[in-house]
Amino acid sequence: MKQDLVKEHFAKQADDYEKLMVKLVPQYLEQHQIIYSLLPNEDKNYRVLDLGCGNGILSELVFQKLPHSHIVGFDFTENMLKAFEKKLLRYSGKYELNQGDFRTDSIGNDYDVIIAGLTLHHLTWEEREKFYKTLYTSLNEGGLFIARDIIIDENEDVMKDQYIRWKEFMKSHGEDPDFWYSKHIEKDHPMTLTDHFAWLRNAGFSKVACQWRLYNFAITSAEKTKSKSL
Repeated sequence: MKQDLVKEHFAKQADDYEKLMVKLVPQYLEQHQIIYSLLPNEDKNYRVLDLGCGNGILSELVFQKLPHSHIVGFDFTENMLKAFEKKLLRYSGKYELNQGDFRTDSIGNDYDVIIAGLTLHHLTWEEREKFYKTLYTSLNEGGLFIARDIIIDENEDVMKDQYIRWKEFMKSHGEDPDFWYSKHIEKDHPMTLTDHFAWLRNAGFSKVACQWRLYNFAITSAEKTKSKSL
């Protein structure tokens, strides 16, 4: 079962997750600057969901920019949640952690911001289209959704070229590109941006945008429009 493979994979990688991501994901640390800039500029008591929170690297960005926020960290593995607690110990009392499978378990609601970092590609395309509706209903009006994820290009030749460049990047950082590519093919379901945007709009999102893209990775954002006052 693919989901079991995902859980096993991240349970093993929890302790060295950030170091590994720098070697596997092009411009991984630079992407954090993009995500930081997309967060709201006004510091309020935002309720934030960090979906697939891992060791809390994106939650830390939220606290740095929006220190009055309350974060719900949701992840599949206990090891990752323990790594989150260790990393964000100084923010104790400002977050809560939930372990579960967001395909089947409730992710909560009344969020002002939802962040999904390298998370949604674990869903099949059918699951993802349905899940976007869950994300939409979980957001408050005016809420923001930010996703960092693996993508594939609509053009097959471009997709192949981008995978070649990704493998070259991993090799240049001392990793075995064929090993990681096989893991990716085995457990991931990357989407095209065309489908991603269509599913977001069908769920009700507006201001859908690609904020950054390199090879087979992208950062996108979308908003839940506020209802017009009568």
